[in-house]
Amino acid sequence: MIRTGVIAVAAAAVLASTAQAAEPGGNADWGAALRQDAEAFHDLILDSHPGPVDPENPGFKPLLERGLKAALVRAKTAKTYPDYYFALQTYAASFDDGHLGLTNYRTDGFVFTSRWPGFLTALRGDRNEVVFREDEAAPPMGAVLVSCDGRAADALAAEVVGRTAGRWSLRSRREAYSAALFVDYGNPYVRRAQRCVFEANGARKTYALAWRDLPAATRDKGFAVASAPRFTTPIELRPYGDGGFWVGLGSFDGDPTSADGVKLTALSKAVEARAGDLRAAPVVVFDLRGNNGGSSSWLSGMAKSLWGAEYVAAREPQSEGVDWRVSDGNIAHMGFLKEMFGKAETPDPELMAWLDGAVAGLKAAKAEGRPYWRKADEEGAPEPAVVADTPMKAKAYVFTDFNCASACLDAVDLLTALGAIHVGQETSADTAYMEVREQRLPGDRVTAYVPVKVYRGRPRGSNVPAAPAVRYTGDLRDTAAVEAFVGGLR
Repeated sequence: MIRTGVIAVAAAAVLASTAQAAEPGGNADWGAALRQDAEAFHDLILDSHPGPVDPENPGFKPLLERGLKAALVRAKTAKTYPDYYFALQTYAASFDDGHLGLTNYRTDGFVFTSRWPGFLTALRGDRNEVVFREDEAAPPMGAVLVSCDGRAADALAAEVVGRTAGRWSLRSRREAYSAALFVDYGNPYVRRAQRCVFEANGARKTYALAWRDLPAATRDKGFAVASAPRFTTPIELRPYGDGGFWVGLGSFDGDPTSADGVKLTALSKAVEARAGDLRAAPVVVFDLRGNNGGSSSWLSGMAKSLWGAEYVAAREPQSEGVDWRVSDGNIAHMGFLKEMFGKAETPDPELMAWLDGAVAGLKAAKAEGRPYWRKADEEGAPEPAVVADTPMKAKAYVFTDFNCASACLDAVDLLTALGAIHVGQETSADTAYMEVREQRLPGDRVTAYVPVKVYRGRPRGSNVPAAPAVRYTGDLRDTAAVEAFVGGLR
C-alpha cells in the first residue's frame, strides 16, 4: 500500500508554534477567516473523506457537523489570531485522527510568545510531576500535581492540552505533550490554572500561580528536561555487534526522487544484495526512531528480500478489503502518485499498473454514482498459501519511539508477524482511515490533510498503539545506549 503526506510533528515544535500571539501583524477579520476556513475544512472532509459515507462509522458525520457548529459559534466573537487558530485546531483535533487535520498555518505577521508560572510538569508514570523550575516559590522538584481550581490533574490536562492536541487517549500523546500543561499559549477557550494543589513528601500544599513571560530559551530548556527529543536514525545498513546488522529506517518517504527516497532505494538494493549475510547473521535490528510514516512498500520490499515473498504473503496482516472514497480531488491525487512514482530510477511495474487501475476504477465509480471504489480482485480474495519455512534465520528486533504511526506502524505489524521482537517505546496509533492527501484551503491561510481510503477488518484496531515487549526508558538520541539495550536482550 502507499502512504504519502503523513503529518507528524515533534511535540516541542508544535508547542512552540502555538504560543500566544503578542502583536498583530495586520487588521484581518479573524471571525470571517475562521468561518471561511472551518466551512472549507468541513466541505473538503464531506467531499473526499471516507467517514461521512461510512456505514460502519455512523458517528462520523454528526461529529463533523458538531465541530463545524462550534467553530461557527466562535467565529461570531473571534477578534484575534489566537481566537481563529485555537478554534480551528480544536475542530481538527476533535476527530482524534493523526491522518486528519490542519497544518502550515499562515500567521500574517503575528509574533508568538508564551507565559508560565515558573515551573513545568511532565508525565512520570501516571502522575504529573514537577521536573523543571526557576522560581524558589514554585512547588519542589518531584512534587505531584493533585488538582487545580477543583479540576483533577488528568481532567486539567485533557482540557488545557488535550482539546487541541487530540488523540488524548494515547499514552504516547499524553507523554509527548505533558510539558505544555503549565505553559500558556493564549488559548481563549480554556481556563488557565490559578490555584493548584501539589503533594510532596506525603503532604499537600496549595500554590497560587504567578504567571509571567516565558523566554524561548527557558521554554526549550524545560521541554528538553521534560522529555528527551526525538532522534531520526540515518537511512543505512551497517554492521552491529558481533556479526549482526543494523537497518536504519528513519523515514519511509513515499517520493522515490526525494533525498530520503534516493537513500531508501539504495538501502533496499543493499539489503537485497546482502540478503544472504543478513539471513545468516545472529541478529538484525530494524531501527525506526524518528519514522513518521510514508510508504509501507519500502519495508515490505526489504521483508520479502529477507524472509521470502511467499512467506511474507502468508503471514502479513490482512484486512478484509480497502474502500477508496470517490471524489474529483481523490482521483487527481492518485494521478499525482502515478506521476511521482513514475519518476523513480526504476519504476515498479506492479505499482504503476495498480495506480493505472485505481485511477480508472475511481473514475468508473464516480460515473456510476458510487461513494467508494474497491479493486475487483480484493473482493473475496483467497487466503494465501501457508509457507512453513523461511531462509531468514537471524533473530530480528524492531525498535520504535513514541511517534511511530501510519506506515511506521504497518512496518511494526509486518515485522512482528514475521517473528521480530518489538522493543523501545510504545508507538502512536492511527485509525482505519488512511492514504493522506493535502489541500490548501481557499483563504490560503492553512493546509488541510485528509485520508482517502478506509481499511475494512484491519487486525489492529482504531487508535490502538503497538506496545513493546521490552520498554526502553533512556535517551532516544543516544544510539550507543540503544545498541547496548538491544544487545542486552539477547
